Amino acid sequence: MIDHVSLGTRKFDEAIEFYSACFSPLGYHLEHRTPEEAAFGPAGNRIFWLYPAQSEDSLLGHRSHVAITANAHENINQFFEAAMQRGAKPVRPPGQRPDISPNYFGTVVHDLDGHTIEVVYWRK
Repeated sequence: MIDHVSLGTRKFDEAIEFYSACFSPLGYHLEHRTPEEAAFGPAGNRIFWLYPAQSEDSLLGHRSHVAITANAHENINQFFEAAMQRGAKPVRPPGQRPDISPNYFGTVVHDLDGHTIEVVYWRK
């Protein structure tokens, strides 16, 4: 079981604002912030962490991405709209993907640093 995920960012303050707005429809909120780190999650859980990049090393890994669970299609649409309004790049707009699963509905974006973020709802 994965406990948490962390990403480096070259735009720390902007990234905090970006994720605060985009994660809100998913029930994730800023739970912790210092000059060295920020953490988001639902109801006091620190699940998604951001750290300011300390060097010019690559922030991105080939084929790596973070996937967040949504509770409904509407939450995914709200995430996508918030992300687009704040400078994210669309990879895959919200929608069903029967090639993945008949139960899949999701979206994929690149955040301000180019990290690939997926938000998915699995219909039961």
